[in-house]
Amino acid sequence: MTQEPQAQPDKFYIAVRRDLPPGPQLAQSVHAAIQFCHEWPGLAERWYTESNFLVVVSVKDEQALKELAENARLLELKYSAVQEPDYKDAWTAVALEPGDTA
Repeated sequence: MTQEPQAQPDKFYIAVRRDLPPGPQLAQSVHAAIQFCHEWPGLAERWYTESNFLVVVSVKDEQALKELAENARLLELKYSAVQEPDYKDAWTAVALEPGDTA
């Protein structure tokens, strides 16, 4: 008897700039996650209760984050972009709506 394959839980992806030092990368990743939870509470609650899988990836620089956000927008994914005052309001991290498309 074969078992049905189980669906993979939705992963919550955070992208952070690789050109930042490790400490700020961590802080900006957390900022992105918290900002997403604030901006999209229903999506965040569903992810938290049904999955709670989190993936943090790095991208080359601010331009790569902006391109990622634009791709998310084109795919109609919700996202949150962190603009950090300590970096002259530059984009430092992006959180993407949990799901297969992200």
